[in-house]
Amino acid sequence: MSTKQVTTVGLGAALMAVFSQISIPIPNVPLTFQLFGVVLLGIILPKKLSTLSLCVFVLLGAVGVPVFAGFKGGLSILVGATGGYLYSFVLAVYIVGAFSAKKNIICTIFGAYLGIGVSYILGTIQLKYVVGMSWATAISAGTGAGVFLIKDIILVGVAIIVGRKIQTILKQSGIFDKELLA
Repeated sequence: MSTKQVTTVGLGAALMAVFSQISIPIPNVPLTFQLFGVVLLGIILPKKLSTLSLCVFVLLGAVGVPVFAGFKGGLSILVGATGGYLYSFVLAVYIVGAFSAKKNIICTIFGAYLGIGVSYILGTIQLKYVVGMSWATAISAGTGAGVFLIKDIILVGVAIIVGRKIQTILKQSGIFDKELLA
């Protein structure tokens, strides 16, 4: 990897740490802008770099760097109620990146919503088993993934619009050169 690519991966991980701190605390799973960040990175960065950015983000958090929501970090977060959402980001950003690489708005939209769907599924599974909830409770609006669905549908739509605009600007400015995209 080139210096430019390594720097881009680090900046992507830092951006995710910032989005993780935009949070509204509620019981069990904090309401954050993390999925917005996942979709944004998946759109603006090449698939390999966005995926590596999320790997770095999760690994930093796993070793105790306070990059997760509420300035938390540590392996206990990844094996706790919210861990499924966090490690699902790596797969989700890969999916978003793979579909958005096709340069077609329909593919980008499909990939973005498929990516957050995967995140919801993996996160809800871990929430159910760690907290000991029934499936209905884990999915329901008050205690599990359901409460975030409307917010995430809207934020993902915004991330698609913003991400495509940023991607266009970065390409026109020459920041996305052959070295970065290699």
